[in-house]
Amino acid sequence: MSLPRGFSDEVRQQADIVRVASDYLTLKKKGGSHWACCPFHQEKSPSFHVNGARQFFKCFGCGKAGDIFTFVMEIESCSFPEAVRTVAEKMGIPVPAGGGEADVGHDEAERRRSELLHLNQQAVAFFEKSLTESIEGRVALDYLASRGITPETRKAFRLGYAPNGWDGLSSYLRSQGASRQQIETSGLVTLRENGSGFYDRFRGRLMIPITNPQGRVIAFGGRIIGEGEPKYLNSPETAIYTKGNNLFGLYHAREAIRQRGFVILVEGYLDFLVPFQAGVRNIVASLGTALTETQVRLLGRYVRQVVVNFDPDAAGVSATKRSLEMLLQNGFRVNVLTLPDNLDPDEFIQQRGAEGYLAILKTSSRFLDFIVDQSLRVRDVSTPDGKVEAINEILPYLRLVGDRIERAEYVDRIADRLKIESRLIREEFRRAVETRRTQVSELARQASTPVKPAERTLLTLLLADKSLRSIIIPLLKREDFAELRTERIFESLIDFERRGVDPDWSGLSRALEGDEMAQDLLSEFLSGDEALAPVDRDDERGDDAPDDNNGGSGRRADYQTTTPEQRREELRRRALESLHGLRSLKLVERLNALQIEINQAQRADDPSLLISLLQRKIDLAREQQELAKWQPG
Repeated sequence: MSLPRGFSDEVRQQADIVRVASDYLTLKKKGGSHWACCPFHQEKSPSFHVNGARQFFKCFGCGKAGDIFTFVMEIESCSFPEAVRTVAEKMGIPVPAGGGEADVGHDEAERRRSELLHLNQQAVAFFEKSLTESIEGRVALDYLASRGITPETRKAFRLGYAPNGWDGLSSYLRSQGASRQQIETSGLVTLRENGSGFYDRFRGRLMIPITNPQGRVIAFGGRIIGEGEPKYLNSPETAIYTKGNNLFGLYHAREAIRQRGFVILVEGYLDFLVPFQAGVRNIVASLGTALTETQVRLLGRYVRQVVVNFDPDAAGVSATKRSLEMLLQNGFRVNVLTLPDNLDPDEFIQQRGAEGYLAILKTSSRFLDFIVDQSLRVRDVSTPDGKVEAINEILPYLRLVGDRIERAEYVDRIADRLKIESRLIREEFRRAVETRRTQVSELARQASTPVKPAERTLLTLLLADKSLRSIIIPLLKREDFAELRTERIFESLIDFERRGVDPDWSGLSRALEGDEMAQDLLSEFLSGDEALAPVDRDDERGDDAPDDNNGGSGRRADYQTTTPEQRREELRRRALESLHGLRSLKLVERLNALQIEINQAQRADDPSLLISLLQRKIDLAREQQELAKWQPG
């Protein structure tokens, strides 16, 4: 329905932009004006000016300006008629039913939005009645009781039930005068594939209305009661609802958020409802989606400090990391709360009450401590590769620490936790942070990974002898040299062999361009002749002989091999022994890494994963036994 002529002018004359803006922003009075951080762009120092005497706003940062209706249209992403109604409701001005010639362009889109809001209100009433007055609804009431939801909370949030039929809601809406077209575009029904009509989208589900910041119902979430998939079903996007543009519970929580100065961000409906019911009122839920830029901006209207308390499972940890990046990039100060015993907020409060939750809330950690803890938990940081992987995961978040001194302190703390003693790695870490690289360089990885004797012997032999390359290179597997300091040299040799090209210094150096450490190692291997010296096989079992993992280099003799055939055989044998030794070492590394995963699965009490890991360990142990039986031919 259109607004009567002159109504917007009446509202403008009676409205107070300071009062309305304070519903969205924390305003501080300076002189005759009020100031806040702009809700329309990211900033640290307030440049958003609200003038109560002249009833206008102006941001000296991004340039946005206007009157009270412009402000509401911008911040609510709504039309002019909606802004007029919103301001009127906030100021307690009755909104006329309409009549007369409209003073604004009340276009088709606005009409559809009004119709959808009205249909949702009718749907809420239908669901509420189905919950409390139908036999079928008693199952949903029992479910709510089992989750600790009181009748008062149920009524405050207008929870309901969708009957397990095909047309219960749609028939009701038709009886209330809704047209077929209105119902089809409401998101409350699903169109049949054959085009013969539609059926109710929500059936046999507990219904949870989703409101916008003004308290209007714009969509629904439905939780299945009993067996069925999906567990939760949300409304599709409509003219009044866009997924990722709203936060569940914000309408009810916004005053508490302003008063407390921070907001607790959780994932799901019950993770919001149970804490809110228990008295934790500065809380909102992300509606089960990854946090979006729009949701972050919406939060920024009310507060700039967030405690993220998502579920502790793997999906929750991933969602926490994504949310941290989004919040930090928009200038929020962020802490993370991880509840003990793998509990989510709903379960924790059910067991330990609001007092326990508020007490543990005080222990929430800075976001970077959470990232470091998670990174160290899933890696073996006793190994050089584990350290570098941990650093590379932490770096993007560390770069988001704005204060240089705080950032430097974190570098030292993280280096200490990783037990990084190498000055090269520590400086590389610090340099990567300061230059805003996303990863430490390969130089740091290589500097912390020693070249294995078998690795050195094998490459020296392959670089020196063409006949050995034709024998050994076809035997090489990617896993034999993956993640070694010499990985690129092995790759280049394989490529040269495949192309039938002799690997001289010039060609290999070009192939290794950009990898200074690999080029230095290449020079060592090409100029070194230790691996080519003969071995005294008669005494290689003696006390001075190394084990097989050294690549079978053995003790050197004071004699020269008598014939070319014997020498070729000696070098072939030594190359095969080196390859075998390298594989043995790599297998031990794989077993060590697998044991770390097994320990983590035991701590997480994950039987299915543990069984799978133990089977892999058995397979690797068998492979190790087979390697132990190997003898050079």
